[in-house]
Amino acid sequence: MLGTMEVRRLNPDELPQVWRMRTVVYNARHDYSREEASDPLAHPAGWYWGVFQNGKLISSLEELPFLMRFDGSSVPMSGIGGVGTLPEARNSGAIGAMFSTMLPEARERGMVFSSLSPFSHSYYRAFGYELACARNKVTIPTGEFRNFTCNGVFTQIFPGDDTSALAEVHSAYIAGLNHGICRDYWPDNRAWRIFTRKDPYRTGTFLYLWRDREGRPRSYVKYRDQTVEDKHVMAVLELAFTDREGLYGILGLVKGLATQFKEIQWPMPTFLDPTDLVKGLWDMNQRLVPQDMTRIINVEQALRLTRRPAGEGAYTVEVTEDPYIDANRGRWRVEFGEGESRVSVVNTEPDLICDMPSLSQLVLGYRSLENALRSRRNGLELRSNRETLDRVFTPRPQHLTEYF
Repeated sequence: MLGTMEVRRLNPDELPQVWRMRTVVYNARHDYSREEASDPLAHPAGWYWGVFQNGKLISSLEELPFLMRFDGSSVPMSGIGGVGTLPEARNSGAIGAMFSTMLPEARERGMVFSSLSPFSHSYYRAFGYELACARNKVTIPTGEFRNFTCNGVFTQIFPGDDTSALAEVHSAYIAGLNHGICRDYWPDNRAWRIFTRKDPYRTGTFLYLWRDREGRPRSYVKYRDQTVEDKHVMAVLELAFTDREGLYGILGLVKGLATQFKEIQWPMPTFLDPTDLVKGLWDMNQRLVPQDMTRIINVEQALRLTRRPAGEGAYTVEVTEDPYIDANRGRWRVEFGEGESRVSVVNTEPDLICDMPSLSQLVLGYRSLENALRSRRNGLELRSNRETLDRVFTPRPQHLTEYF
């Protein structure tokens, strides 16, 4: 039986314990300590949380500060990654202890949401997270792109190159996407330096920018050469575009690469329809992958920033439980009109009763109210005001643009 646990952020000299633990937790056969210690783009020690038992690190995670797009605003989001516990300390409550400390602190620091990519969706529902993003993983023969037009100019981007054109495209791409991550949030151009750091000749990872005939940056694609069953595959890591012309402009690159790659594989955002890209639909494979989970950190702020339908209206939501953030429990009255929403704590009867996972999906626009009410999971009860709630909780485009 474990004794008292100490939960806190890590110091720089404790990071090697994280790398050694990960060699066990993730079945890695490599000691990362030497490389990470000399990497100027390694995550700061303050982004790591740890659970210590008798001075030994037994569990850890990373909490990355992001700025995330949400219904037309940019809001602070806490990205969780690298969660792991040593085998001898599993089932000890170490992960729960970290979330119990981390989530309330995240709210105090102004975070509105928290997101993660889970090993188990059911496991993280216990911490208030719920599925909020999916990716449509498509595989298309590159021959399907032979009729695409290669207008404009393609420019290969190398480590150390100017990234302002990439940033211009990315900012336009995420403007209307819930979960889009603002890459100008971290100082010293850190996010773009990480994004462009791969040496294409050594790693097989390539990055191309597409400009239209007037020289305006409209899209880019980052991909790697991947061998699957003895055939070369163009594996898309990220594809961003400003508009329809930018999307089809960058896909013209696939036409030029058709002699090198048999197929293109793309974890496509669900707001795109892959059947628009191909004529031979039977030659395309697609698989919807429910992936990223999100939870609300600050209910009041999330409701205030949630999209407003046309006109004026009001609704009351009761959050029945949040075992990790006491301030999220209660009844909230939302009054909206042109240009603003006002949120207040009330004691009146609610129109909608939610647990945290259900409310997170509705607020983020992952599913409509009508769709959510069909769920077999408990946690959502409609009492009244259906017309207004249907206008508020509508599906919106989702795409979490970072992996962590």
